[in-house]
Amino acid sequence: MNNKQNKFTGLCLAQNNYFAAIVCYINKAGDNLYLHVIVKRKDTWESYKSFSFQILDADIERKQWFEQAEKFITQLEKPEDWKRPYRFCLARYARQVLADNNFRENLTHSKEIDNEIKRIYIWHYITGTRAQEIILMKKLNMLSDEEKKQLFILRDWEKEGFAHKDINNAIYGREYLYKRLYDRERFKDYYEKYNIELERFKSKEEFKN
Repeated sequence: MNNKQNKFTGLCLAQNNYFAAIVCYINKAGDNLYLHVIVKRKDTWESYKSFSFQILDADIERKQWFEQAEKFITQLEKPEDWKRPYRFCLARYARQVLADNNFRENLTHSKEIDNEIKRIYIWHYITGTRAQEIILMKKLNMLSDEEKKQLFILRDWEKEGFAHKDINNAIYGREYLYKRLYDRERFKDYYEKYNIELERFKSKEEFKN
């Protein structure tokens, strides 16, 4: 990807009360550019939908980009779990997994860094991670019984967005969260039903594709 394409990555094309459409990446094929756009929820900043469209590389008029994005998010309804406390717990966990993966990846590409500096870097990161985990556990266990039950419902929009890393983390993160509930035995049936639904979903042909 050249600098011309790079500068558009992260560009917000449209937003409303619930969503923001952001350029994720751009592919070039011949004289065409293919814009891939991710739609983020504005409550948890999770990936909600995605779409792409084609434009001419020579077309410097970007009005079409904004119009396409505006049209797409206008058609979306308010998420059914908008600003639900349990959703914030799932989103926080998913973000932490992404951060941990990025941290490990950065370490593998930092062979030139002095070992002592690297140890300090690791210590600071782990300390911060533990603090974030404590916050998550506190918020998780402060959820009402109803919110804890909602944790173990696999939403249709999650199924549709399972390919997005953060949503995938949230889908599989229920096990992590369940094990950190102080009163988890009270929600064992909900957790087991969730796992059955997850296995059923995984067995479907569209998941394999």
